[in-house]
Order: sequence, then C-alpha cells, then structure tokens
Amino acid sequence: MSKLRVEHFGPITTGCAEDNGFMDFRKVTVLIGNQGTGKSSIAKLFSTCCWLEKALFQGRLTPKYVMGYNRFVKQYCAYQNLKNYFRPGTVVEYQGSAYHLTYRNEKLLVAPVAAASGYRVPQIMYVPAERNFLSAVDEPDKLKGLPQSLLTFWEELRRAQREAPDNLALAVGQVRFAYDKRRNIPRISGTTAGKVAFDLRLSEASSGFQSLVPLLLVLRHLTARHEHDDSRSALSAEERRKLTVRVNEILNNQQLTPEVRGVALAALSQRFRTETLLSIVEEPEQNLFPTSQRAMLYQLLEYANTNVGNELVLTTHSPYIVNYLTLAIKAQEVLQKATTQAAPTEALQQLHSIVPATAAVAAADTVVYELTEAGQIQRLATYHGLPSDDNYLNQQLEEANNLFADLLGLEATF
Repeated sequence: MSKLRVEHFGPITTGCAEDNGFMDFRKVTVLIGNQGTGKSSIAKLFSTCCWLEKALFQGRLTPKYVMGYNRFVKQYCAYQNLKNYFRPGTVVEYQGSAYHLTYRNEKLLVAPVAAASGYRVPQIMYVPAERNFLSAVDEPDKLKGLPQSLLTFWEELRRAQREAPDNLALAVGQVRFAYDKRRNIPRISGTTAGKVAFDLRLSEASSGFQSLVPLLLVLRHLTARHEHDDSRSALSAEERRKLTVRVNEILNNQQLTPEVRGVALAALSQRFRTETLLSIVEEPEQNLFPTSQRAMLYQLLEYANTNVGNELVLTTHSPYIVNYLTLAIKAQEVLQKATTQAAPTEALQQLHSIVPATAAVAAADTVVYELTEAGQIQRLATYHGLPSDDNYLNQQLEEANNLFADLLGLEATF
C-alpha cells in the first residue's frame, strides 16, 4: 500500500502528526472533515502521484522529464486544478511500491524503488463530486470550461453506459438502468414504495439518482472488466502510441536475439496490463438518503473486494458512511468466527441480511483520517479495531442534541 505526506498545501498546514507525517492508504481509506479542510485536495494529490508512478513504471514518462520545468505543479497537478494550492513551504512525499516522489523547496525528486516486484499496475478512476452534472445535460463533452477530471470520467461513463446490459439492477431500491443506444439516452425505471411505476430519462430523475448512477455504472464496468478479462487494458490514444513505439523499438533492434526479443515484449506487455482498480470517490453520499448511502457503500466495498489488490478512497461529510463502514468491519469479524465454528445457516443468513458477505472488510484493511479546520490530519482512533464514534461528524450530531437541550432549558425559564 502507498503512503503520502503533505504539509503546507492548500488548507493543510502541518499535516499528519503520526507515522512521521505519512498517511497510510489501505484497501479502504476514508477522509472526513468539514468542507474546505482539504479532503479533496488529498484525494486529488494522491490520484496524481499514483498516476505518475504508473506512467513512470510503464516507461511512458521518464524521471528526468517529470522533474523538469516544474511539470509536477504546472502540468500534472494542474490537471486536478491544484496548481494554486502550492506554497513556498509545500512538502509532498509519496512512497509507492515502484517509485518515491518528493516535492520540497519547490523541486521534485523521483526515485525508483530498488525492488519493485510487488507493484501491480492499477486502473485509476477518479470520481469527481460534479458527476451529477453529467446526468443533467446532453453531450457534456461539447461544453467549454469543464474540469479535465470530469471529462475523463465522462469518457469512462459513456463507455460504461453503452456496454451496460439491458435493465441493469442498481443497488438502491427497485431501480433498473437502461441505455437507449439509438438516441444516446440513459434511462432508469422501477416502481416506488407506493406501487407507482416510472420510466424516466436520467436527466429527469432525482438528484440522488443523477449522482448515484454514474458512480455505480463506471465502477461496475471497470470492476467487471478486471474480474473477467485481466489481459484487457483500457489504454488512451497516447498510451497506445507510446506502446507501439516501444514495441517497434524492440522488434527493430537487430542486436537482440529472438529469445531476448520475446522476453522484452512479454515484460513490456506486463507493464501495460492493469491488474487492479484504484477508485477514488468524492462525496459518494451525495444527495442520498441514509439507507441508500448504506446500499451504495456496500456496493462499493463489494467492488473493492473482487480483487485483493483493489483500493477504495472516499471523501465524505456523512457520519453514516463511517458508521456503515464500522458495520462492515464488524461483519468481517463475525463472519470469521462463524466460519471457524460452523455457524448454523440461519445465523449466516441473518448476518448477510445486515451486511452482505461480499461487503465485509477487515479492520487491518481500513483507515479513517480526520482533517481539521486547523489544517491537521489525524488518524481516527479505533476501539477493538472499529473506528471510534468520537469523530468530527458524530460530534456535530451531538452538538445539535446539546443545542436542543439548551432550547428546552431556555423554554423552561419563560
């Protein structure tokens, strides 16, 4: 798993106070805090560093090129609109399995890891908070001024819509998705709790579905692709061009024996084959009722669990996300005990009705970081492996209860 250290970047000041300032990104990493505390900044920076590590490992970029002309700031971080977050004292350190990146004193250093045999090439998918915009307009790629990350997500969403099976069941409610390929119109259909049938364009649906459908479609599509066809890699046009150049260099090198040429081509193919999925999702709870948040989270955890190397990073304002994640962790503990003690079928069915077995996740594979308004990053404490309920989000709920008690006390004085 990767580590990231950030200081004096955007709203972040001293950064993480533990582990020598490094955040530990695990299979499931959750960032919580007030708006403007840097959750998305960390997520975007982590995404950028992971992408650079992948490009360097594949040979699509060289360390010399990445380090030159302040490209780390002006080009790669600018892609996520982070260019103006840098300050004279900014420190960014990324420790990956294949490369270490260190930005300090306004310079970037790139160092390969001596033994990078454990690196597995990820498909990196950043799911921006603005995704519901893609559901509300037609042909968003023709609009000017959209963030590059949103356009990248749109390209993957368009592919996921076209390849989705007819009447695809969604994780929330009795709702199904269908794509009218002739008219390029995404639709949802189903029946409400009041037995009212509906069939709507996605642009006509509620804001919750406009946010949820793109998220689930894209991650389902990418997960299925890696699960059923590990040899397939979605390369961009630029990636294909560079791969073709490298292949031709090997084929045209007359100094290589056929055996060495074959080994070189196999090694090159391995470097360009994505093996895992890194999903980075901003505000997955966007416009969703708590029970829908639970169903959505368990679906995302299921996607993460399909491959041992998959990772999921979430930014959230919702206390329900942390609470439901706690249930998923506890479910894994109960599931382990049930497996070793041959629990009765009825008990297992009850367990799965609370948390699907496919969504259960080990405590060691999860971490929650809380970003404070003072610009600090704190790892949320755990109790017997479970995230502590003494966190910023729950504190805000408690404050509302305290304020209500104050109002009752004030009322009693009249």
